[in-house]
Amino acid sequence: MKEGGFSRGCFWFLRACLAIAPMLVQAQAPPRVQIWCRDASGVVMEGAANDAPITVGSLQKPFVAAAWAATHRGASSPRFNCAAQSGCWLPAGHGELNLERALALSCNTYFLHLAREVPLDALGIDLQRAGFLSGPRSAEEAIGLPGEMGPLRVRPSDLLRAYAHLVREPWPTGEAIRREVLAGLRDSALDGTAKGLGHRGFWAKTGTVPASDGNPLHTCGLALAVDDSGWALLARLEPGTGREAAAALSDEVTRRRPWSQLHQVMVKARGPVSIDTMETKQIRVRLFDLLPSRDWELRNLGASPLPTSHGFLGAGGALALKAGDRIGPGRMEIRSPISGARRRFQGSLECLAARRGTLRLIASLTLRDYVEGVVAGELPHGTDALQEELGAAVIRFLAQGPRHADADVCDSTHCALFLGRGPRLDWSDPRHAVLGQDSMEVEAAFSDEAWSRILQAARAPGPHQWTAHCGGEPLSGQALWGNGDTTITPCPRHGASNCAPWIRHWSATQVAKALGGGITTLTIGSRNGTWVLQIQFAKRVERLRYDEAHRRIAAIASWDALPSPADHIEPEEGGYRVTGRGSGHRVGLCLGE
Repeated sequence: MKEGGFSRGCFWFLRACLAIAPMLVQAQAPPRVQIWCRDASGVVMEGAANDAPITVGSLQKPFVAAAWAATHRGASSPRFNCAAQSGCWLPAGHGELNLERALALSCNTYFLHLAREVPLDALGIDLQRAGFLSGPRSAEEAIGLPGEMGPLRVRPSDLLRAYAHLVREPWPTGEAIRREVLAGLRDSALDGTAKGLGHRGFWAKTGTVPASDGNPLHTCGLALAVDDSGWALLARLEPGTGREAAAALSDEVTRRRPWSQLHQVMVKARGPVSIDTMETKQIRVRLFDLLPSRDWELRNLGASPLPTSHGFLGAGGALALKAGDRIGPGRMEIRSPISGARRRFQGSLECLAARRGTLRLIASLTLRDYVEGVVAGELPHGTDALQEELGAAVIRFLAQGPRHADADVCDSTHCALFLGRGPRLDWSDPRHAVLGQDSMEVEAAFSDEAWSRILQAARAPGPHQWTAHCGGEPLSGQALWGNGDTTITPCPRHGASNCAPWIRHWSATQVAKALGGGITTLTIGSRNGTWVLQIQFAKRVERLRYDEAHRRIAAIASWDALPSPADHIEPEEGGYRVTGRGSGHRVGLCLGE
C-alpha cells in the first residue's frame, strides 16, 4: 500500500511539475512586444518597417464566419456544443454556444464545426481576400491551428486592413452574420479573451500561436483592437498568450488615446474629487458625427489671435479646414456651407482624415464647458435644480468610460446632444439646417456655486443616462443597448397617465431610402430583451437597435421621425404608421417638465 501510494504520489507530483513548467520558463523569459498601428485613412504608422508575414492563430476566425455566411446564404448562424471531450483549448469545454459567444471566447470547437461546413476553396477565398498568403488545407488551418504544411501567414498591415474593412463595410452576403461577428468582437473586448484591453469603444480579438523559436514551452500572444473609424492596433507578445497581449495592448491604447483616462478619475477615486482635478481633464467630443463633409470652415470668435498648426489666425479671421489641422485653444465657430451646420465653443479642435476625403472634427473641452454644452442641448429651458441633476448625470455618464475609441463622446443622441455655445439649429429639413428662433450665443449655464454642487452630486449614486420624457414608463439600459444593466430609475415627474403619446407616418419611399429596398415586413420586436426594429427582406432579416434605427430614419425623414423606442409599427396606405410614448431613450433621468 505504501509503495503504491508513493508511486501514485510521484506520478501526480511529476505531472504537476510538467504542467507548470511552461509557465515557469515563460515567466523567466523577458517578454518582447511588437506593435503595428493603422490610422483611419489606412496608413500603417508604426511597424511598417517590419511587415513580414506572421502567424496569427485565432485572429483568422472572423473570416471563417465570412466564408460560412457566403456559402450558407440566408441561413441563421448555428449553435454547437463544446464539451469536455471535444479537445478545445479550454479543457472543461465552453458548453453550448452561438456564433457571438463563440467568437468572444475564441472557442476552437465551435469554429472547427463551422469550418468543416465550408468547402476548403471557399475558406481560401475569404482568407486570401483578408490578405493571407495561401488558403487552408484543412479546417484546423482555417481557424489558426498548425496544419501539415505549417500555419497560414499574413502581413500585419494586411490584417489590420482586413479588420478595418470588417467593422466598416457590409458583406455582400450574410450581413446578419457580420453583425453577430461584430457583437462577438465587442463582447471579446468587454468580458471575453480580450477583456484585458480595458477600453470601451473597440472591437477586439486575441490569438495564441507557437513561439517563433520553436521552443515547445513558449507561446506567442497576439491581440488586435479596431474602432469604427478604422484606426487599429496589433500587438504581438513573445513569450505570452493572447490574453496577456490584450493587456499589453491596453497600455498602447492609453498612450495613444490619453483622453480615454477621464473615467478613471471618477471610477478609481477614493473620496472627493476636487474641482481642480476634474477641470484639468480634457473631454474629446466628435462634432457633427452624422454629417460627414470635406467642406468645413473655421472662424476665430476671440479678440486675440488663435493658434493653429499653420501659425496664428487673427481675430475674426477664417480658414478652410484640412486633415491634420490643429486649432486652439480659444473661442471659435465651425460651419459647413453645404449642410448649414455650425457650432461655437471654447476649446481646441483637431481635424482627422475620414472616409472618402471627409473630415472628422474632434473638439477638446474642459469638463465644465462640455457639461454646460450638453445642458444647453438637452435641457435649455429646464429649472435650475433639474439642470444641476442633468449636469451630475453627464459626469456619471463620462465616468462609464469613452463611447468612441478616438473620443470620449459624440454630439448626437448616441451619447448626448452637445450644443456648445450654440447657435440652435432647426433640422426640420435633414439635408440643410437653418438658424432656430434663438440664434444667439448660449451663455454659461452654471455659477461657480452651482458647478460645485454638480461635482459633489456626481460622486453620489444616481442616473448616468437621461431622456427628454420617460413616456410614463422608464426603460432599462438592457432594454435599449443590451448592456446587462436592468436597473430602472423611477421617474418622479411622470406616471402612466402622462405618457406623452406620439404618432409618426413614414412613407414607403422614406423607408426604402433609410433602411433598404425590398422590405417585406417592418415590425417592432425584442432580441435578448433589447428593443429592435426588425426588418424582413426576402432572404434575410436585419435588426436595428434604437440608436441605429433613429440615425438612419433621421437622415431621410427628420430628427423627430422616431422620438423614442416605438411601441408599434403598422402598414398603411403609402407607408407605415408608427406609434410610441415619450421622447429620447427613456432611460435614467427624465428631463420632461
